[in-house]
Amino acid sequence: MKTVLVTGGCGCLGSWVIKLLLEKNDKVICLDKSNNINRLKLILNEKYLKKISFNNIDIFDFENINKLIKKEKINFILHLAALQVPFVRSNPILGSRVNVEGTTVLYECAVKNIDQIEGFVAASSIGVFGDKIIHNSNIIKEDTIPYPLNLYGVYKLANEGTGRIYFEENQINSIMLRPYIIYGPGRDQGWTSAPTKAILHKFLNKDFTIPFSGSIYLQYAKDCAEQFLLALESNLKGFNIFNVAGETVNISDFIKILNHTTSNDCLIDQDFSKDFPIPSNIDINKNDKFLKIPELTNLTDGISETIEYLKHGIQNNLLPSSFVDG
Repeated sequence: MKTVLVTGGCGCLGSWVIKLLLEKNDKVICLDKSNNINRLKLILNEKYLKKISFNNIDIFDFENINKLIKKEKINFILHLAALQVPFVRSNPILGSRVNVEGTTVLYECAVKNIDQIEGFVAASSIGVFGDKIIHNSNIIKEDTIPYPLNLYGVYKLANEGTGRIYFEENQINSIMLRPYIIYGPGRDQGWTSAPTKAILHKFLNKDFTIPFSGSIYLQYAKDCAEQFLLALESNLKGFNIFNVAGETVNISDFIKILNHTTSNDCLIDQDFSKDFPIPSNIDINKNDKFLKIPELTNLTDGISETIEYLKHGIQNNLLPSSFVDG
């Protein structure tokens, strides 16, 4: 049995990671500054919720996190805590504290507990690569040079450098994964939550416009969580980065699938003036080779499952009003 510290455990991906860990009978120590556990309630029953140890600690609070790791005998760290693009843009200083300093704190905790920590996995972002116009290509290869176009991407790229240095100087083995767009239950914040918001609005029979067009990767939140656990359970040495993609789909086709899955009169549209900027041809050969990616949930099934969870969320008042009404 693993004892896993999950930072950002009250977020979308964190909730799914926790769900999968509990289903494996692992011990979960959740660290999140938020006390809102509605995303966890959306996908977990009361039996599982009672098994989670919640800790309301700032991610940049080294002393208390280090104490927690020692006290709980944590041997795996899964670091997902981060402020997303809109929040970083509105408060860059806090964004850097959470996204950059927070990551450094966890690596330093790993150094202080090097004989105890067996695995360290953290979330980077495909956003480190930036706009396909910059690359003059719609293809991201393993050797493509990152060029983030916002501070969120800059902070994530800084964390990748931090991970490399902590291996070279302190022999801390770790893995960072770069997800693309995650959709599904709990995905209710940020610009790229739009596909999930479209699913909700289609179910509610309310018109909605996805604020971008073009081709993207969509990955069901559960599938993404499974890839993080595969990384956590791997025995890879050194510092490793993997691109995480999902199912490639054009927004027009996504809308067709959504309309086919849920038939009503509302209009789900897209903003054709804003092409999604990040390339939509991502090289994941390294990911396939080392982590043996399981079969992905197809869009039709993912949308249907999302709707069932959202029904539960509406019935139990678990969804943010901004997500339902926006």
